[in-house]
Amino acid sequence: METETSPEKRRENDILPVFDPRPSAVFAADLLEATGQKGILIGRLAVWIFLKDTADHGYTKDLDIAVSEQTCLEIRNHLKDRDVSIRNLLIGGINVKSRADSNINIDFIDRSSREWGDYGSLFREAIAEAVSNNRTVRLDERKNLYVVSLEYLILMKLLTLEKKDEEDAKLLLRLTEPDINRIRDIISNHPDPPVRTRLEIIRTRLEIILRDMNHKESKLLRYKDEILTQV
Repeated sequence: METETSPEKRRENDILPVFDPRPSAVFAADLLEATGQKGILIGRLAVWIFLKDTADHGYTKDLDIAVSEQTCLEIRNHLKDRDVSIRNLLIGGINVKSRADSNINIDFIDRSSREWGDYGSLFREAIAEAVSNNRTVRLDERKNLYVVSLEYLILMKLLTLEKKDEEDAKLLLRLTEPDINRIRDIISNHPDPPVRTRLEIIRTRLEIILRDMNHKESKLLRYKDEILTQV
């Protein structure tokens, strides 16, 4: 049975959800500093940094930080007496939410899950690269947060095998200037053989996307182009 909704209620339902990342980012930066650990901004908020037009910013409801397994252990220990909830992430890592401040919602991701693909060594490599190059985003007058490189971000987006992440990767490939050969090198030179094997599968997907976009760095011909070339 249909019921009539009041104009006031309709207006309330029309309001889009808003996520302010700053409280989570400051909380994460303070937490990493307190535990002496390193982590880097990844996910949708990292995409925001590389896409300057806010019209291209997809909605997100949390902050994603790439960390190591050891960092997750240190964070758990540090927060054991704090008013927060901590739950395990299926892909590897933990989610931290503040019970006192609903704006604090952080996924500390280590990608250590064997079931969903263990990419922990790739995440540690990306963290080391960001720290080595001192690539940061300013949070306030005294706090910064390390940020993933564009090339690692695109690779991380593709390895989730989720449609929304692939769309983010395509957006980055279309609207920014990533070093495509750098992405290829990250895959080819990765020191962990099992991870490198899985990354080669991701590379195949990357090459198909580049081809379908008619990207200048594409190494694949379209099927119809190959037919015309042979004729």
